[in-house]
Order: sequence, then C-alpha cells, then structure tokens
Amino acid sequence: MRKIIILSILSLFAFASLNAQEITEVKDTNKVVAPPVMDSTYYLRNIFTMLDENGPASNKIKIEQSKVLESAFTSHIAQSAGKKISGYRIRIYFNNNQVARNQSGTVASQFSSQYPGISVYRTYTNPYFKVTVGDFRTKSDAMRLLKTIEGQFQSAFVVREIINFPPL
Repeated sequence: MRKIIILSILSLFAFASLNAQEITEVKDTNKVVAPPVMDSTYYLRNIFTMLDENGPASNKIKIEQSKVLESAFTSHIAQSAGKKISGYRIRIYFNNNQVARNQSGTVASQFSSQYPGISVYRTYTNPYFKVTVGDFRTKSDAMRLLKTIEGQFQSAFVVREIINFPPL
C-alpha cells in the first residue's frame, strides 16, 4: 500500500514537471541551394585553347605557364576516358518476347536519331534484350533526361550501372 502511494506521488511530480517545461519549436535550418548550372558553351572544350582566344571585345589575357601542366592535364583526360565508374543510365527498352531483338534495334535507332549526343547501349542478358541510354554520374542528372524523354518512352526508368567516364 505504501509503495502505491509513493508511486502515485512520484508520477504526479513527473507529470507536473512535464507540464511545467516550456516546449520550444526548432525551425528547420536546412538551406536549399540550387546546383550550379553548367555553361554549355564550355562543354568538351579545352581550357588551354580557350585562354588563347580573344574575348568578346577582342581583349586577350596572356597566362604564362609551363607546357608540362598542359600535357599533364591532357594525359589525365585521355587516361580517364577509358575508365569505368559507378553511375546511372536510363533503360528505355526491356523485353524477352520473340521479336525483342528487332524491337530493341528499332528503339535504339529511334532514340539515337532523336538524341544524337547521348550514348545508346543495346545489350542482351539471357533472356532479356535491353536498351539503356546515357552516362550519368548522379541520379538527378539521369532523372532530368528521364523527364525529357518520358513522353516518347513511357516505360523508361533509371538504373544503376557501371558507366563510361563522362567527358569533363
């Protein structure tokens, strides 16, 4: 009996102390920052040749640098071109019916004619014929293309694969 009284008094104190505490709401401090937009005029261009070109008002900046730096940069790009990395592609065709071989070829040629700058990969993994497109480092890059092509390829979806090293 005495234990019940002590437990009830303790529970009253605990409940009273919980009510007496001030509850403060902490706002979310995450800040959403848009990713930097890549200027497409610099895509696949060599920085060293761009530095030698005249500017918009025929102005020019001359930078003195060692030729070793330029050759090291060029050799790094050449070595990286053959590497494979983990990334994302978009699968636009996946089937195993009797006409899947012909359909996969048709889908691959249709895509490459509509989007000539994007790589197309046609593979056969028993028993499926697959057509995947693109080489993306991030899933968000792949999703951007998926949103563009989903009207023409309704069954398209993003897959994680080993991809060719995308150009810098």
